[in-house]
Amino acid sequence: MDKRNQMENPFFDPDKPGSIFVGMDRYHQYSPHQPRNALTFIQKGDADSLFRKFLIDNIKEAECCPYIPDTELLRFDLANMRQVPPVDTHTPFEEYISKELLPYFQEHCIPPAKRISLRDAVYTYKYKNEPDGGILKKYLMQEPAYLEFRLQQQEKRTLYRCQPRYTFPLKVVENDFGYLIFSGNEIGRNGFRECIRYITDHYFDPHYDTGHLAVYDSTFMDKNLVPLIDAAYKPCKPMELDYSFDFYPASYIGLDELPKEFIDSLKPVCYHSMEATAGDFIKFATDWHFNKDTQVSISRENHDIYRLLTVMRNGYMNIHEQPFTYFNELLPYAKEFEKVTQVKSAGEFDTGKFKRLSTEIRKAADGILKRDFDVRGHRSLENMLNDSTVTFTVGSRKLNEVQKTALASGYALYLRENNKEATRHLLFCKADFEQGRIEGSSKPFGVRTYVIKDGLLCPLPEEKNTVKKTENKNRHNNNRLK
Repeated sequence: MDKRNQMENPFFDPDKPGSIFVGMDRYHQYSPHQPRNALTFIQKGDADSLFRKFLIDNIKEAECCPYIPDTELLRFDLANMRQVPPVDTHTPFEEYISKELLPYFQEHCIPPAKRISLRDAVYTYKYKNEPDGGILKKYLMQEPAYLEFRLQQQEKRTLYRCQPRYTFPLKVVENDFGYLIFSGNEIGRNGFRECIRYITDHYFDPHYDTGHLAVYDSTFMDKNLVPLIDAAYKPCKPMELDYSFDFYPASYIGLDELPKEFIDSLKPVCYHSMEATAGDFIKFATDWHFNKDTQVSISRENHDIYRLLTVMRNGYMNIHEQPFTYFNELLPYAKEFEKVTQVKSAGEFDTGKFKRLSTEIRKAADGILKRDFDVRGHRSLENMLNDSTVTFTVGSRKLNEVQKTALASGYALYLRENNKEATRHLLFCKADFEQGRIEGSSKPFGVRTYVIKDGLLCPLPEEKNTVKKTENKNRHNNNRLK
C-alpha cells in the first residue's frame, strides 16, 4: 500500500481554513517512516496543540536514528485551502511536497508561520521540555551544551556517511565480557570485521579470555539502544573518520544495560567455545576466514602456537608437514618417529619406543610454548608470577608484587604470617619452574631468601636461612598453598 494512503488526514476541504505541517529534509536523505510525520493537514482541533504533537512525533522517530537528520519542520496557516494543490494518492508524498506543495507556497509568497530545525527541536525538548524552540536561535547559540550537541550531530553525520537510518540486521557479538552491537552501515560493518579479527589475533592471550563467542542478528530498535550501537568506535580526533575501534573488555556492554526486548530479539548466527586448543582455534579461524564479512587471517605467532598445540595433542609431527618456526627444533624427534613407524611388519613396531618418543616430543613442544609464548591454559609459572593480575596466596599470606618478583627471579621467601602450627610447613616458599608449582617448607631451601620487614623486602639473616636437615616439602599445583 502507498504510504500516502496511510496518512491520518490526506485530504482537506478547500473552502475551509486550515494548517499544513511539513517535515522536509533539504538533502532528501531522510524521510519519516510515519507519513503523518512528513505531511499533515489540519482543519479541526487546536492547531497549536496538534503542531506540538507533530514536533514530538518527529522527535521520537528521529531519536532512533544514528544522528538527528537535517530536517526542517514547517507550519503553514491558510485562510482557505482552495488553491492548495490537491493530493494525489498515487504520488509519493516526498515528491508531492518538493514538486507541488512547496513550489505553490513559494509562488504565492506564503511564508511558514513556524519554521523549526528538527535538531533544535530535539535539543530544546530534551533540555527545556519545549519542542517548538521558544528560545530564539541566537540565544541557543550562546549555550555551550547546544554547540556541543550540534558538533556531535555533525560528527555522527560524517561517521555514517550521511545515512540517517540504521541498516539492519544489527550484528551482536556476545562473550564473557558482555555485548558489542554493530550496525549494518559501513562503520558497523568495519567494526564487526575488526572485532572478529581482533579476537582472532588475541585468541590465546591470557588477558583476553572471552570464555566463549556467540554472534547474533537483531532487527530491534529503541532510542535507548542508539548510544550502544557502534559504541566500540573511538575517534582519535573530532571529524576524523579513521575507523579506530576499542575492543578492550571495559568497552563491552553489560546485560543489565540492554533492553529486555532487544535480548529477546536476538537470532543466533554462530557459537564458538573458544577453548585454547588446536582444534577449537583452527575451526574458529577457518570459519571466519571464509566469511565474506570478516576474512580473517592467522598471524605467524598464532600459527606457531597452533602447530605446537597440535604436536602436544597428537604426540607426533610429520617430517613432510609444512615447516613452521620451530620445525627444525622438533625435527630430531620427528625423524626418530619416522624410523619407528617405517617398519616392514607389525611385529617390528616398537610400541615402547613410540610412546617414549611421543612423550618426549609433547614435552619439547610444551617447553617451547612456555618458553616463547604466554598462552592461556598453558602459562609458565614465571609468566604468572610476573603478571600483576594473577594472585598467589601461600598459607595466610597473599603475595605482593615484590614478593612475586623475588620468586620469579629464583629466590625464596620467608613468610612470618605462616609461623603457626597450621601453616608452619609453608614458612618458606620458592618457585619450582620445572614442575610449575610453588614449593612450601618449614625449613630453608638453601638459596637467597627474603622477608618483609617494615614494609620492605629484606634479605633473611643468615642464621635463619641455614639448612639443618632434609625436609619433606609440600607441593601443590595451584596458586594457594594451605
